[in-house]
Parts: sequence; structure tokens; C-alpha cells
Amino acid sequence: MGELKVHGFLYYRVPRGLRTREVRKKVHDAVEEAQKIPGVVALYPYSLVGLRASADVGFWVAAEYIEAYQSVGSRFLQTNLELAASLWGFVRPSQYTGQSGISVEVPGERKRFLVVYPFIKTHDWYQLSTDDRRALMKDHARVGHSFKEIEQLLAYCTGIADWEFVVGYEMDDLLHFSELVMALRSTEGRPYTRRDTPIYTGRFGSLQEVLQEVFGEED
Repeated sequence: MGELKVHGFLYYRVPRGLRTREVRKKVHDAVEEAQKIPGVVALYPYSLVGLRASADVGFWVAAEYIEAYQSVGSRFLQTNLELAASLWGFVRPSQYTGQSGISVEVPGERKRFLVVYPFIKTHDWYQLSTDDRRALMKDHARVGHSFKEIEQLLAYCTGIADWEFVVGYEMDDLLHFSELVMALRSTEGRPYTRRDTPIYTGRFGSLQEVLQEVFGEED
């Protein structure tokens, strides 16, 4: 396995009238084939049923390079799913700490829930000195690290997408994660966040479990 460089999150809706055995089989086969694409390190399915109106199912794709991530998206084009969102970015060390912003283990066992959203900083943020930004980020990290049961993934995409960063959080307890978000929004750096929506919350499961929830029981 090469170096993991890309994390992407693909969210889809099932068009009205197409919750059928045939479409379910297409999605099942697409996932199994996408997992074998060269450069794809891992692919995890999530159910968004009842959690968001615009998407039913999501896939976390970890890849060695962007072309592998695109190949997964290309394979899903051959199903009847409609793409609701594609959030992706590159892995790199933080410019403030030099450390990775990723504590999740990929490949590895997944926690029950995954919350993903893009965010953009304000123009004023970039006018601050590097030392001021580093201090604010240190305080932000201090709060985040105090919630030890919650793992984080930070991907960078400034200038190459409509957002600057994509953040993903893994946890077993959504209420505990909500407490983390409230704590983070109380830090001094919060006014420098211009946007941090839409938010996609999904529940992890095996491919069979997720497809059963999205498409219903097989006949």
C-alpha cells in the first residue's frame, strides 16, 4: 500500500421509485468493484436514512491519489444513485503544528457514527499573524483533544474546491459529539469561521446492513 493522500466522502440519494432489487444489486456490485480499484485503500458505507433529507447513503473513500477517488465516483455513475455531495481533500501536516490533523485509523475498525462537513475561514483570519493563528489553533486543539473518545480527520482543499477544508469526526455517541461542537464554538477562534455547513451525519454498518436500511428487506 502506498501513502494515503486523499479522503473523500460521496453522498447519494435514491431517486423516487427506484428502491428496487435491481438498483440495490447495482449499488452492491459497484461497492465491491470500487474496493478493488488500484489506489483505493478503504471504502466504508454509511446510512443517512432519516438523518438528512438530501441523501440516503454515503461512502467514505480513502485513496492514495485523486484519480483513484475519481474512479470510485465513476463506478457509482453506473448505478441509479444521484450524487448529493462530494466532499474531499488532501492529507498534509498542519502549517501551525507540523503534525497531522488525523487521528482516525484507516484501514481500521470504524466507530458507530461519522459526521462530515466542509468549512471556510473568514478573510480576516488570513490577515492575522501566523503566531496569532497558531495560538488560536492551539486553543482549538486543546478543547478537541479533551474529548478523547472522538477521532478527527482534517483534509485540505483550499483553492481547488468551493470550501477550504473538510473535517470528519468519528464517535460512538452523537450527544457527546454535540458537546464537543458546543465547546469548540466557545473558543476565541470561532468568529473566524465563515461557514461550516452542510453537515452530513451517517451511521456505519456493513454493506449488507446499510443497503437493507436504504432499500428495505430483500424479497
